[in-house]
Amino acid sequence: MRTVFPHGDVDAFEAARAELAERFGGAAEPLDCLLEDRFARDGLLAWWTEEDLERFLLEVAPRRLVVADWSAVPEFLHSWVDFLAGEGLLSSPSPVGALHRAIDRAVPGFLAAMADPASWGPEKSWSAAMRECGVDPADDARVAEFLAAVDEGAVEVDEEGAAEQADDAPAVWLPPVAVAEEEPHAATAADCPLLHRIRAVLDWVGEGRPVPRESDVDGLAARLSVDRFTAGLLVEWAREAHLLRRVHDRLVPTLLARPLSAEPDLLWSRLWQSFVLLDGFTDDGELDSEDFVEVVQAVLCALYPHADAVPLELVTDLACRVLDGTSRQAVHRAVTRIVDQWESMGALRRYETTAPDVLAEIAELVPADPDPTMVELLSAGVWAARGSLRAFGFLVPEVADLVPRPAELLALLVPECSPDVLAELVPAWIAHRGAPDAAAELAALLRRVDDPSLRLTALWLLERTGDDGVAAVRGLADDPVVGPAARVWLQARGASDDVARPEDEVWVALDGLAASDAPHLLLAELRRHSAAEQLDLLERVPTAGHAQAPEVLDTIARHHPDAEIAAAARRCLERVGC
Repeated sequence: MRTVFPHGDVDAFEAARAELAERFGGAAEPLDCLLEDRFARDGLLAWWTEEDLERFLLEVAPRRLVVADWSAVPEFLHSWVDFLAGEGLLSSPSPVGALHRAIDRAVPGFLAAMADPASWGPEKSWSAAMRECGVDPADDARVAEFLAAVDEGAVEVDEEGAAEQADDAPAVWLPPVAVAEEEPHAATAADCPLLHRIRAVLDWVGEGRPVPRESDVDGLAARLSVDRFTAGLLVEWAREAHLLRRVHDRLVPTLLARPLSAEPDLLWSRLWQSFVLLDGFTDDGELDSEDFVEVVQAVLCALYPHADAVPLELVTDLACRVLDGTSRQAVHRAVTRIVDQWESMGALRRYETTAPDVLAEIAELVPADPDPTMVELLSAGVWAARGSLRAFGFLVPEVADLVPRPAELLALLVPECSPDVLAELVPAWIAHRGAPDAAAELAALLRRVDDPSLRLTALWLLERTGDDGVAAVRGLADDPVVGPAARVWLQARGASDDVARPEDEVWVALDGLAASDAPHLLLAELRRHSAAEQLDLLERVPTAGHAQAPEVLDTIARHHPDAEIAAAARRCLERVGC
């Protein structure tokens, strides 16, 4: 079973939570609270440090839990640690005994916080008030009556000092990215076009001028050799960066304006940080300020992990998925304008590709009038993006942060890492625990989790542990799930006298197809083979017993351009009972 959820996969988390609850048994309310908080914090359900346990007792439980027996919560945590250890699920940099001692250390502070309403969250405060009045918080009718009584002043509810409710949005990890130098924007800032334009806006405002009308903006646009939208944006940007202030019907420079404009690296950073505050970034009325922040986050998430350029249409596609229901045209326009401004900062570069394979990938996304633009963050952009993504709440680790973390997290992030990061991360992760323990941890992961993408990555990592990896994979050869992949892996390396079974190759092929997380990638992987080989593979799929076979066949049936192969996939779907 999965215990690591680095990409906010709610459905997979809910399935894991249900399985953990069934296997653990009892203490449903504390367990739900603990797992929900962990999913939002970092998605690592079985990774527990001493600090994590103390935080749950001193902060999370007092803020959220309403329980009659306070002593049951520390007892629950002791049972939880023992359960994870007994099931072979616990991942921790501390021994089990140290975790138990951390729980005991936190008990006095936990009891004090449970007794202090100032430590409670708003939801707990209201729930406690309802229960004190004999109202079941799950009874909507009684709750409505209670709220009406509060409004009328008949019931007193004291929320003063209640702790702010934590954000329950699921955690999202991004892969580590190499940054060549600290604060690389310093070399870029002095000569970037944006700073010249902002200084020109300050000169245009002078000691103060009326808030610009359209004709004034047109004049500024001509002065700066930009379009009207950009000219208006620059004025608004200078205001958000606290370089200009509106006083009645005039714009005046702030006391920061001149000193800050003389410090290029500081001004650059201020402009980057204030970018997300800009209003009216699109002029079509389809996106509001909250949508704009979502688009900025999507652009950063699309570009930050990649060492090479990314198609602008792919960036737009990610933003469209975030803003479900917004027209692609409006999102594409917003993304393009973001790229315009970041290019003027020297944070990224763009160019038009002529590479046939990349153009084909873009055409898969946008068959009609695709944009061939490619976008790539430069050093200053990577450095600034890291800070912004962390400020947005994403988990953006350094290589050193991942070295002590569990194999499951590593295996899920490795496919997103660039080669230069992998060259540093993987040897460091193995060396931290030693090759024998690293191989044993990866083998245990393969026994526990049936996930094709994770399986492929874990086997790739095992290869980096040398002879210890070979010995660990030999121990997996008879496993009902990972066995076929283990046998093929061993045979390919000449590490086994046993011949892989005929169905093993089909299983491994299905692993590769299922690991392709988009239809065009799955089809590209399949079409590396001749049509005859594809048909032969499909004929053998129904008897392979692979868990992801129905999903793979459905994708081929719906998306394969060859009618014969698509029809063969449909027939196979019927044979597997779908």
